[in-house]
Amino acid sequence: MSRADKLWAFEIPVGNPFGGPAYGLREDPGTLAMVAIAGAGVSAVSAIQQGNAAKAAADFNASISMQNAEIARSDAAAQATQIERENALRLGAIRAAQGKSGGAADSGSVLDVLGDQAAQGELERQYAVYQGEQRARGFVNTANLDATSGKAAQTAGYMKAGAELLGGGAKAYESYNRLNRAG
Repeated sequence: MSRADKLWAFEIPVGNPFGGPAYGLREDPGTLAMVAIAGAGVSAVSAIQQGNAAKAAADFNASISMQNAEIARSDAAAQATQIERENALRLGAIRAAQGKSGGAADSGSVLDVLGDQAAQGELERQYAVYQGEQRARGFVNTANLDATSGKAAQTAGYMKAGAELLGGGAKAYESYNRLNRAG
């Protein structure tokens, strides 16, 4: 026997497992329409909930990013204060060393060294503040992106819900009309 002569049980259709004409039952068009509408309603509610959940998650992430931006600014300010302190100590050490060697701390090359050290210290302080602000801007940008994507996800959820309702309504209308024409 060839393969075409042998059929497995799962290859033989047995009819509608939920009843129907093969079992002497007639499908009610109103019930089918209501099932289609209920299914669309459930899908719509699910789409709205998914959109709202995505927005809530994005808003939470945005909130964390804004907190991180504040932390970056605070850390930069603390680092700038520390650099200022270290610079004051260096300038004091230079003055003390000059005084110990018998020179005046307010003339000639000592002023050049003090001025150069003060300028370098201020540059380091400003650079620390700049780096902190750059990190903070990165966090703020991430927060803005998260907030925007959350709004988009929520809008997409509403749009999907509308599409589900329209699709379910169309299926219900189609089922109702098809069954009314048939029987």
